[in-house]
Amino acid sequence: MIDPYTFIRAITLALGVTWTVMGVVRIVRRAREWQRWLAPVGQAPGWWRKQIVIVCLRATVLDPVNLALLCALVALWTLPLPQ
Repeated sequence: MIDPYTFIRAITLALGVTWTVMGVVRIVRRAREWQRWLAPVGQAPGWWRKQIVIVCLRATVLDPVNLALLCALVALWTLPLPQ
């Protein structure tokens, strides 16, 4: 039988990973669309990749709310489980 605390931790982690991955996928798709749309501007592909990485980081890990929630979860998960 699975411990309820372990189950909740696993579900929370799975939801966080799913939302993050889906967010990054949407960002990359939108960036490709913008890249095609702004092709006449003539930016180098390396510049586009750098901008996409920056946007992905800011939208996921470096977002202040997401970072605060992540720190809170890590703090809670490091507490010992009740016996």
